[in-house]
Amino acid sequence: MPFKVVYTSTAPIGIDRDGLTKLGVHYVERPAPTEQDVIDLASDADALIARGEPITGHVIASLKSCKLIFTPKVGYENIDVAAATEMGICVANMPGLSAEEVSDHALSLVLTLARKIVRLDKMVHAGQWHVFHGPEMQAMWKGISQIRGQTLGLVGFGSIARTVAPKAKAFGLRVIAHDPYVKPDAFDGMSVAPMGLVQLLRESDYVSLHSPLTPDTRNMMGLAQFRTMKPSAYLINTSRGALVNEEELYTALTRGYIAGAGLDVLEIEPVTMDNPLLKLDNIVVTGHSAHYSDQAWAEQARRPTEEVARVMAGKWPIGWVNPQAEAAFRARWGTQ
Repeated sequence: MPFKVVYTSTAPIGIDRDGLTKLGVHYVERPAPTEQDVIDLASDADALIARGEPITGHVIASLKSCKLIFTPKVGYENIDVAAATEMGICVANMPGLSAEEVSDHALSLVLTLARKIVRLDKMVHAGQWHVFHGPEMQAMWKGISQIRGQTLGLVGFGSIARTVAPKAKAFGLRVIAHDPYVKPDAFDGMSVAPMGLVQLLRESDYVSLHSPLTPDTRNMMGLAQFRTMKPSAYLINTSRGALVNEEELYTALTRGYIAGAGLDVLEIEPVTMDNPLLKLDNIVVTGHSAHYSDQAWAEQARRPTEEVARVMAGKWPIGWVNPQAEAAFRARWGTQ
């Protein structure tokens, strides 16, 4: 039987089918939005490629032939990694994917909010261009500051945040960061000051979230955190929507606890038009687009084939999430 590769996603990201064909695999691509859908499609798969589908312990227990679960993105919170490890299945992701794109986007949101770009654009489209003397324009100008000398606080200091830091410093921003999970030497040579979260929130003019979504980080930004921030500060989120309690963010934005927010991600996606955040003029929402570039899209198509090829050749995956699975893998499949 040929090596079977199953792709279960509904996302419009192409897979390098030509590359898989050259490997001689049996490739199956079909949406599988539920646990049972995944089980029905992939129970005999040798490799499973999934994005946001629920790869739960129940699903993993059904994977009788699987050596690799690969997700062509950074986050893997939809995969029960512990269950895969116990079953001797390699889980792999794409660490560092879109680091340039997301860091560019985060800084774009900083500049957009700092300069009130969207709000000024809307005023001009509404016929309110009254240079220097118009009260509407003068009122909008209030609160615009030069960003040189201001402080950008990075919550999380993984690959994307580390890519943001030098770009932010080129604009003259002071950069600080909070990440209790990275080693102290992660900050070496970065000219980034590590500190506790509360201190970061107090000092930052812009708080940019770069943490993964875990039980510990879900709703990590709520009313208490917004009340700790400066009233002139802005929240930036290009990571995961559920890091932010949106109901409490709405309260903070409407009561003036913070000045505004730039969000690429939301708790519920796609957003529904009754989301009250969309009614506010001190918020910018960009529809989960921070990750995209033509180059990143092409890399997402190529990497699954590369990882499948490595496993077929007896090599460990590049983006191996659970190297603790090695012993169980060898016991199940022999020497890798």
